[in-house]
Amino acid sequence: MSNESLSVFLVFGAVLLLGLVYALMGFVTGAYRHYERVERQGDSLLLGKAVMNFAVWGVEPFARWLCRRSVTPNQITLSSIIFGLLAAACIATGHFGYAFSMALLSGVTDMLDGMLARFIGKTDRSGVVLDSTVDRYVDFFLLAGCAIYFRGDVLTLGVCLMAILGSFMISYSTAKAEAMAVEVPRGAMKRTERYVYLLLGLAASGIWPALWWLNQPPIWLVLWLLAVLTNWSAFTRFRALYLSAKGDR
Repeated sequence: MSNESLSVFLVFGAVLLLGLVYALMGFVTGAYRHYERVERQGDSLLLGKAVMNFAVWGVEPFARWLCRRSVTPNQITLSSIIFGLLAAACIATGHFGYAFSMALLSGVTDMLDGMLARFIGKTDRSGVVLDSTVDRYVDFFLLAGCAIYFRGDVLTLGVCLMAILGSFMISYSTAKAEAMAVEVPRGAMKRTERYVYLLLGLAASGIWPALWWLNQPPIWLVLWLLAVLTNWSAFTRFRALYLSAKGDR
């Protein structure tokens, strides 16, 4: 087993162990933690609230630890883009196992900055702008890394580009709906959902050499999923925006 595959198994083992602790605590107390952030974001067909509540529960102690050490939310936000860049470089060079670890750290730090801001009572608009901007860059870095890796395959390269387009159009449609005060269909493949599926694809691709019956790393399948569902979700959102704007005339 390669070091990359071993790193994937170790991380997944730690997550499964943490999940077991979470499940046991919920079983003993008779109730699981429910977080306002998760309730506000809502679930979707492909990602339930239980998984998101577990993720927030697992990360929250680190946020409190950082709070006691006077780490600022912006420092955590900027670390997210560094891990995102490292993940993209690993993807581009075919080191999917290491990319999974770096992308996971980027996702965790993205969760930490908001929690830390709430714990220290410092939630300002500049931090929100920085966080949203970094999220867009990290989204691009990861998918651009995939595009570089598959650059020799024109079809898959096109799929990567469509996934990038769909991801950014979902974000744009959400911002446009907020500006117009219009409620649009939630749809699938919001950022959290997209990120989870990218992580799963990277993890599976990290052990891909052991899956000798697959001709392509599993991230290839995730890219197709993203390309189709993100653009469909964006289309349904823009259709709702268009009909709303047309009805206001």
